[in-house]
Amino acid sequence: MPSLVDTHCHLAFSAFADDLDAVVERARSAGLVGCVAVAVDPESAEAALALSEQFPGWAHATSGLHPTEAACADPLAWDKVNAQLRGGRFVAVGETGLDRFHDDVPLATQQASLERHLGLAVELDLPVILHCRDAFDELLEQLAPWRARGVRGVLHCFTGDAAHIDRLLELDLHVGVGGIATFKPRDDLRAAVRAVPLTRLLVETDAPWLAPVPHRGRRNEPAYVADVASCLAADRELELEAFCDATTQAARALFNLPSAAPATPR
Repeated sequence: MPSLVDTHCHLAFSAFADDLDAVVERARSAGLVGCVAVAVDPESAEAALALSEQFPGWAHATSGLHPTEAACADPLAWDKVNAQLRGGRFVAVGETGLDRFHDDVPLATQQASLERHLGLAVELDLPVILHCRDAFDELLEQLAPWRARGVRGVLHCFTGDAAHIDRLLELDLHVGVGGIATFKPRDDLRAAVRAVPLTRLLVETDAPWLAPVPHRGRRNEPAYVADVASCLAADRELELEAFCDATTQAARALFNLPSAAPATPR
């Protein structure tokens, strides 16, 4: 069975509270050897950390302030995230980034928060998980000076075009692709993603949102990352197992994940 890592899910969110064990079992049965449980504020980071302790070696936690969260503008929330990440138990900084679709948090506030996240990621030598919605130009401009400082990470849930791919690769970033790429009308997105080398390509769900075909309209869950991988492998005319193994290796390298799958608890 192909090995997979869901590199971006919110498995510690309340959407999975009632059937978490069953969700994890389905994920393992689908070939997942790990997932990255992404936080949006200090509280969800603590929940993600607890998840990583519940499923050691399989679930991996992050800490950060999502740009649309009110906590993004709260200095005390940043102090908590800063302390969490310095504790050494998280695999990535974020998610952070820029979002002009929602107007809850001013763009300048988001940019200041992103700058703090980038600085800490470089200091701690951790990858950064980036969110972007309707703000590609602003995000890429802000990221450009950080390449020389060694920032590394992934733009998750990529929905841009070929020009954005070129600029992301120039910045030495990874590209995370989820369920939107499986939607029939998104030939443009699949064509753009085709240019990403497998060493820089990650697959994800963003669960519980954006379920891929054939699960659209349902709650998304990590097991469905297999459908994303199947779609992208077929689009490149690649053998599925080789595609999955390559993206899994890319995930392990970026997030410093274990190289062997943990044993399934009995």
